[in-house]
Amino acid sequence: MLRRIGLSNFKCWRELDITLAPITLLFGTNSSGKTAILQSLLMLKQTARGFDPGQHINFGGTDRDYVDLGSYQDLTYRHDEDNDLGMKVLWNARSGIDWHTADGDSGFSYRRRIQASESICYSVSWSYQDDISIDFLGYAVCSDGPFAEYLEVKNDTTNGSYIVKVFQPPKSRDLDTDIVTNSPESCFIIPEKMLADFPIDIQRFAAFYMREFETLTDEFMYLAPLRALFKRQYLWTGGKPKIVNPDGANTIDFLIASVREDRQLVEEVENQLRDLDVVEAFNVKSIDRNERLYEATGTIAGVESSIIDLGFGVSQVLPVLTMLLSASEGSIILLEQPELHLHPNAQAALADLMLEVAETRKLQLIVESHSEHIVRRMQRRIAEASPAFATPENIKMYYCQPGEHGATIDEVDVDRFGQISNWPEKFMGDISGDLHTMLKAALERRSQELESVGSGR
Repeated sequence: MLRRIGLSNFKCWRELDITLAPITLLFGTNSSGKTAILQSLLMLKQTARGFDPGQHINFGGTDRDYVDLGSYQDLTYRHDEDNDLGMKVLWNARSGIDWHTADGDSGFSYRRRIQASESICYSVSWSYQDDISIDFLGYAVCSDGPFAEYLEVKNDTTNGSYIVKVFQPPKSRDLDTDIVTNSPESCFIIPEKMLADFPIDIQRFAAFYMREFETLTDEFMYLAPLRALFKRQYLWTGGKPKIVNPDGANTIDFLIASVREDRQLVEEVENQLRDLDVVEAFNVKSIDRNERLYEATGTIAGVESSIIDLGFGVSQVLPVLTMLLSASEGSIILLEQPELHLHPNAQAALADLMLEVAETRKLQLIVESHSEHIVRRMQRRIAEASPAFATPENIKMYYCQPGEHGATIDEVDVDRFGQISNWPEKFMGDISGDLHTMLKAALERRSQELESVGSGR
């Protein structure tokens, strides 16, 4: 699970440092930086797991990328290429991993086991001078206090070379700066040549970090704010997808695979659609003798229709449900506007599903939303303490706003009674203000009408 994320000079964020929870909800006005937080994580994923993982940054732009970030200038704060771009991510370490470091020349030996309470920290900094370079790349293991171990590569601007530093208690070791003269190419791979003069176990130490980083980015799953429209018929190709595409276009392929196996996913999706009160029944079925062609249908008011003939909200929420119910345990789900085109009651029910999958399937959800109904349902569940998982520690809400000196972010303080003590201005519009003004206007108008009647006019 991701525990913290930090950004510097990333799009509208001059600086950002927030703590994440099993459910993290990002709210705010338009163009306030909510989506940029998700995009920073997607940038790491497409850089680490793309066609060319050896590049400094994969800015995207192809059909196989998650996000199109343009260029370094487009990405940096105020589009100023002189700004260094930085990112930091902390995530829970996998417990039970051992490593043993030994230096035969000095007699130094170090052995330890990673604990579940510890985190891995990844930090990187890029700059641009005619070309992109990596000025800092570091990994560390940390508890709640200071770093327990770290391995870092840092640009020494005084002589244009790079320093490689390793710290493992009780000693720190530096690689001779004359040996290292080139910037790392990858934003997460420390080149073997930079570690060549360290003991072999230090090189394994570095490999451990890089494997953990790749494992983390593999856990990211993303659903964009506008999902693809459905079709009347689908051809089964014999394959089974592993992830829901960012546009949700392969959602029905997931469900066809379920039909051909045990129907469990289809039945779970149908139950959730009922809970959202979107349809009375939902089905995916073959429509030819060879069971190659399939259609998805929904029943409303007793009438079964093709999914393409149902309300637009069904096409938008079905990929959300399919992703939440099919993602592997431990996945980190990045969602943009999951409530799109849903009735308020359905939005509230969607909040309950988020709580359920975060608790029972150990999913982490980072959600960009504008839904007051999701907020209210989360408040209610915290106040009810039902489910017990619904606590302020497990549900964090943030409010983003654009500003002259960069976007700002405030944590919305929710107590154990579900009350918000620092309700941000314009958090969910100005409903209370509208109601107050409406009541005042109604009283004034009623008073004027009574005066008019009394005067006989």
